[in-house]
Amino acid sequence: MSLFIPCDACKRVNVGKLSNATWAWWRADNVRVAWRQRLCVECYLMNVAGLEQATHENPMSCPLCHALPGEQLDPCYLTIYVPAYGPLRLEMATCAPCAVEIRNRAQVGAKLLDDRRASSGGQDSGPQIDPELAAWRALGIEPRG
Repeated sequence: MSLFIPCDACKRVNVGKLSNATWAWWRADNVRVAWRQRLCVECYLMNVAGLEQATHENPMSCPLCHALPGEQLDPCYLTIYVPAYGPLRLEMATCAPCAVEIRNRAQVGAKLLDDRRASSGGQDSGPQIDPELAAWRALGIEPRG
C-alpha cells in the first residue's frame, strides 16, 4: 500500500498501490537510458493508457501523432508493473519529435537508473537489442562472443 509514498508524477499520496514504470530508450551515442517512475491510477491514465491503446491498435505508427515514423524512428520502451495485473511491455515506434515529449513525461519525478551494461561487466542483462545490430539479428545472424 502506498500510504506514505507519493506518486512521482503528481506528488499526491494515494490510497492503494502505485504502478512501477521503467521507461527506456537509446541515445544518439548508442547509450541506453532508463528512468524508474511510480504512478498512481490517474497518472497512469494520463501518461500510459493512451500510449498503450495506440501501440496495440497500430504498432508501426507513432503512438502520439499516429504517423509512420519512417527515417525519424526514435523508439521508446516501457515496462510497467500494474498492481494485481503484472508487467505490461510497450515498444513504441515513436518519431523523433514525439519521442522527446514521451521522454519528458518519463522523467517527471523519476529516478535515473544505473547503466545495466556497466553494472554487469559490459553485458546487457535484459531483452533490449542494440539498434545497430537489430537488422542482423532479424536475419538470424548473431554477434560473436
